[in-house]
Amino acid sequence: MAKDVYFLTVHEPRDYPGAPAPVNGVIVHALTLLHPDLPQPDAGRIYRCLTEFPGRSPGCLVPLSTLNYELDDGRLWPQVADWKTVVRALIALTRAPGGCESMPFALPSIDAALLAVGPFAPVPPGLGIPERSQLLDTLASGLPEATGAPPLWPGDNLIAPPGHPVTLPYLPHGS
Repeated sequence: MAKDVYFLTVHEPRDYPGAPAPVNGVIVHALTLLHPDLPQPDAGRIYRCLTEFPGRSPGCLVPLSTLNYELDDGRLWPQVADWKTVVRALIALTRAPGGCESMPFALPSIDAALLAVGPFAPVPPGLGIPERSQLLDTLASGLPEATGAPPLWPGDNLIAPPGHPVTLPYLPHGS
């Protein structure tokens, strides 16, 4: 199990107090998915996907689109969680005062589109579009661990992750 994993989701742009532009992305600590205000056990199973997938490294940043890829291009979500309901509740939690600590951000539309597709989506050369991995590296460089700060606070009264199923149904698309 990887420690201090971060979850990134891209969403519809929304006004955010103090933000210079509408916010369309948010990063939270994976432990936030164990928050009691989120739909459980679905959010807890997503936490397990974030931390238990083979090869995950401590302090990594995992976009929702990567989880989608790891779950056979989304075909296995019904066996894991209702991700849409969880993500909607997570976004609401990040906007609620005192719910959890998050890193909201406003991405240019090209970057948001790049993060919304899986890890092996082709990027045409010569258009000035960054590689997805470069964009993730840039975002990860602002994570608390990268700057020597403590991890993002996931909230209080976290619950234990669900033990069922014992093994989650990973099948990276095309493998």
